[in-house]
Amino acid sequence: MANVIMVMVWITYLQLLLNGILRQRRSSLIISCSVSTDNTPTCFVSNMSEGRFHIQNVAGDIEIDGERFGGDITEPVANNHEQSFQRPLADGESLELGTFKDLLDRVVAAQHGDMTSDPLQKYGKIDFYITIVGIHGASRKAVAARRGFRLHLEDGSLKASGLLRHTQQYRWGPKRRRIVEQNQVIN
Repeated sequence: MANVIMVMVWITYLQLLLNGILRQRRSSLIISCSVSTDNTPTCFVSNMSEGRFHIQNVAGDIEIDGERFGGDITEPVANNHEQSFQRPLADGESLELGTFKDLLDRVVAAQHGDMTSDPLQKYGKIDFYITIVGIHGASRKAVAARRGFRLHLEDGSLKASGLLRHTQQYRWGPKRRRIVEQNQVIN
């Protein structure tokens, strides 16, 4: 009986140890929306993992009537890296990406004339996806996080709401590899 109890204690101890190691190695980013002082919806990203997360790339995708337009928005066009999103985030730290209008303008500028200058005015509502690609801790593999927002005009002002309640995390597998390869830009 004592041996059985001792085996159960060791199994419990090993399970707790394994969970602690996995938690330290698991990245977790939250992409969310808040309202600034002038009632403009603002996007921010928070590092909720244990350890640092280095943002390598931020991509934006606009979906209109099933058609997707995307672009890298890590660096603003011709801005001498003044507003780059490429930086490390400590655990618990957040980074304001800017207003959804500014992010939308960055995606439109990255399209080089492939879409109208203000798709929100033309279509009234669009789905806007933010994808973050980066490295967590001492890992060598890039991971990704993505969240979609519905942008629409209400009484002339921009409103944003999440398409899902949570940020999708891509830590392993073929989907992670595909998203990282699609959004990886060599700087």
